[in-house]
Amino acid sequence: MTSMRSRRHILAATALVAVFGTTTFAGDAWSQDKVLTMAVPGDAALDNLDPRVLLTTNHQQVQIALFDSLVRSKGPDIVPAAAESWEVSPDGKTYTFHLRAAKWSDGKPVTGQDFVDAFVRMFTTSGASSIYDAIQNGAEVRGKKADPSTLGVKAPDDKTVVFTLTSPTPYFLGLLTSSYSAPSRADLVTKFGDGYGASAESLAYNGPFVLAEWSNQDKLVLKKNPDYWDAANVKLDEIVFLLVPEPSTQRNLFDSGELDVYTPQTEAEAKDYEAKGELIRYNKGGMRSITFNHQGQGDATKAKLLSDPNFMKWISNTIDRQGFVDKVLEGNGIPATVQTPSATTVYPGTTWGEVTPNIGKYHPLAPDAAKAEEYKAKTLADMGVSSVDDLPALSVLTSEDPQNPKLVTPYIFSVLTQMGLKVTLNQQTGNQFWSTLLAPALGFDLAIAGWGPDYDDPYTYMQYWQSSSTDMGTTFNNADYDKLLQQANNETDLKKRAEILGQAEALFGDIGTAVPIIHYKGSVAVQPYVKNMLTSSFGAALNYIWVDIQK
Repeated sequence: MTSMRSRRHILAATALVAVFGTTTFAGDAWSQDKVLTMAVPGDAALDNLDPRVLLTTNHQQVQIALFDSLVRSKGPDIVPAAAESWEVSPDGKTYTFHLRAAKWSDGKPVTGQDFVDAFVRMFTTSGASSIYDAIQNGAEVRGKKADPSTLGVKAPDDKTVVFTLTSPTPYFLGLLTSSYSAPSRADLVTKFGDGYGASAESLAYNGPFVLAEWSNQDKLVLKKNPDYWDAANVKLDEIVFLLVPEPSTQRNLFDSGELDVYTPQTEAEAKDYEAKGELIRYNKGGMRSITFNHQGQGDATKAKLLSDPNFMKWISNTIDRQGFVDKVLEGNGIPATVQTPSATTVYPGTTWGEVTPNIGKYHPLAPDAAKAEEYKAKTLADMGVSSVDDLPALSVLTSEDPQNPKLVTPYIFSVLTQMGLKVTLNQQTGNQFWSTLLAPALGFDLAIAGWGPDYDDPYTYMQYWQSSSTDMGTTFNNADYDKLLQQANNETDLKKRAEILGQAEALFGDIGTAVPIIHYKGSVAVQPYVKNMLTSSFGAALNYIWVDIQK
């Protein structure tokens, strides 16, 4: 772990670059390189940048600059990237991509096989590959029930990649914007083994930038890739990422001009920057929930309690979502009564909030004392006990700092203790948290977890809970829910598909394994000289690839 003292040295050194830039003498004039300095928030260093071990949006925020997937998000649009064109079959099940002439940073050509290798490796090494289960035999390969050679990703030649899907998947292009679907170098994976992605020299890059410096996992420096196919439209010369976990430190650095970008932590902060003309507001996807482990870590009594919908509803009806957002988060969030944010697009011109019948139906904005008591009584009866004291003790897994009163963890922990439950907090750092949460570990009873969407469609919030998923600590395993999601993916009438997704959402809201708490609110402060910062409701929220610095 890097000490605060050494981190200050890093910040101070970087500040000189951020404020004054790197000057070079050209003829009779001085020219200033265009450098963007950003902070990477969170409680863990970026210890691996291999897209196949993507764990957080922090990783993806860096990876979007280093790697070109077949397509890329540019604001609300999906634009060509490594692929210059593509076709979709009439039945919506076959996508054929044609690669442009492009090179890796070490001069080797980018080939179709590089994409095949990437997807095979993803399905054979990562539980998070479940977001791509629309690909033929994807779930089977991940579950070791099918040979990787049967995966529905093929390269008939060096410049073509063909995906075969099990059903029409209207959000598939959005999935491919993620750096998770970037190409992979099989030769470097073989050479570096477990060290692949853990150092700058272990990776090759096909994106607009290359990783030039990686200092103690506290600072990353990216340089413009002169061989990138679209280099002429990339204005930045350099991007500096600093690991700055504390939001207050981030704000101080932004206010002093040492950071170019800052995410306000409260609505009051956002309004301060808005008044200065330094704020961008946008629809941001993502949420935070309480996840229930129906398996109870092998303890039959805990499994019975955690699998009881009445217990889930008792907790949900005790939470004051609106009050928490207003009073604790100071308006920096949206109370969540369903998993999918209202602003999510469900079909062109229509958002999920306009069609779902489930908002507030299963999880209330304000606590309902009468219902909470009703579900408490049902829970005790189901468990065959007369007192809350007789319920098993539970551990609550979280990656947040419990000392920070503005975060969800201390509030939810207080709710659980006020209910009389015996709970302990299991605080873990980033990678350790995910290793504990995800299958096969499932080392939690309750977990406070959140994620951002991989594409702009309600399915990205619903697919985590299907039986084939090994992501987000899911233990739902409900055949009726799985069937509804499969029906939705087979339905080509988008309005009918939305109705089916609404049924799936209702089923999960009634008996599912997660209680929604908040949806994220999108706002970012940028320095006045930072031009053309784009935002997205899915994937990496900030798209800085086309940013220009005009001082």
